Amino acid sequence: MAGGNGQMLTEGRRRQVRALLMIVLDACTIAAAFSLAYLLRFYWEIVPALDEPPVGPYFTVLTPLVPAWILIFAAYGLYRDRVQSQLDEALRITSAVAVGMMGLLAASFFYRQFSYSRLWILYAWVLSTILLLTVRLVMRAAHRVLRMRGVDVRRVIIVGAGQEGQTVVDVLRRRPELGQRPVAFLDPDQRVDVDGLPVAGRPDAVLPAVRRLGAHHVIIALPPDAREVAMRVAAICQEAGVPFAIVPDLYTLVTAGAEVEIVERLPLITPRGNPVGGWGRRVKDAFDIIGALFGLFITVPVLAVISLLVTLDSPGPVLFGHIRIGRAGVPFLAWKFRTMRQGADMQLSSDAQLRARYEQSFKLLEDPRVTRVGRWLRRTSLDELPQLINVLKGEMSLVGPRPIVEEELRKYGPWERRLLCVKPGLTGLWQVLRHDEPNYSQRIHLDMYYIDHWSVGLDVKILLNTLPSMIAGRGAY
Repeated sequence: MAGGNGQMLTEGRRRQVRALLMIVLDACTIAAAFSLAYLLRFYWEIVPALDEPPVGPYFTVLTPLVPAWILIFAAYGLYRDRVQSQLDEALRITSAVAVGMMGLLAASFFYRQFSYSRLWILYAWVLSTILLLTVRLVMRAAHRVLRMRGVDVRRVIIVGAGQEGQTVVDVLRRRPELGQRPVAFLDPDQRVDVDGLPVAGRPDAVLPAVRRLGAHHVIIALPPDAREVAMRVAAICQEAGVPFAIVPDLYTLVTAGAEVEIVERLPLITPRGNPVGGWGRRVKDAFDIIGALFGLFITVPVLAVISLLVTLDSPGPVLFGHIRIGRAGVPFLAWKFRTMRQGADMQLSSDAQLRARYEQSFKLLEDPRVTRVGRWLRRTSLDELPQLINVLKGEMSLVGPRPIVEEELRKYGPWERRLLCVKPGLTGLWQVLRHDEPNYSQRIHLDMYYIDHWSVGLDVKILLNTLPSMIAGRGAY
């Protein structure tokens, strides 16, 4: 599982941070361009002005203008995480600025309370285009340098060790600025080593390989005669939420509506679709960040008191980290307040009867390893408050299926891949409705119901019902 646990932020959260950074930079650049245009028009007067209009309306208009332009840029795909040429990005920016300016001209024509200078709008048009292109160029160069130094690099598994797969590896190695580092092949023929990379298993074992190698991305590069295998791997990745791309010529017709990215002369097709996706996913991610920050802020005194109680109750660290399986099968370290005595794992492994009871539902009634304070923390679910940190890092969501260990995946059977298409949650349907009942089948059905019927409204309802469950002491046993 090495490679995935040392990441400060998940792949999804890093994309969000990059998008947020670009939004902030674009907003500042747009405001700077219009401000500079005002100076050129009325202070430096390249073309002499006939009057000196008040400055207020020229800067007040930025309040609605900047958000409107950001929305236009988003519609043009300028904040999406995609491989695109510099020319393609420049054309998108130029077009987006033109649309924004057309909107401003139309609004100024119908707005009769103040007459804006047309020359000011022309200056702003030119300056916005130049400054935005310059900022993007600088950001692209800085990102390229960071990636060449190993920062913000995605670990990639190549499915197919034949000529197609080796071509992908060759392109990615020659273009380190793309930020995609090949770490292994998966191939039907069990070869030991190809092009300096290990063959980590067969294509059907893509999910275990992703977990084991901490991979962030899968590229399917199988020959045409392996179409069924490629389709099966694509289905596995798509259902589990593992980001993947396909080298075309395999099945162009199946990927209608997919995005095509050109890396040198190598086209990659990335299908869309996820049970919990689209704008709803973005709203959920934003809600997670805001909710986690607010939760940490209001629970600081509670966290301090619990830390003191855990320290006084028994020797050992305040927090306990345990490996859990996250979205797309990527493992992460989930944090809790320590509720067990030191050496609890050794006691479980050495006691066969205790281990057998544990494996029935991966919980223990009357667990002899739990401390006095730990028993209270579990009943109230307060032991899970540190997982707000996992939510901020993008490894968990406020609401979702309960985090599981790798051994639990087999319990989900054919629903394993569907479970892995969403982030585990700090709370969820099972925690609210049946947290105190050791019925794993019921838990699986509730998790699947949540995934199939997900909505922002459902998340809000679960969160509103979590507090009463905590107060009533219906937490873990």
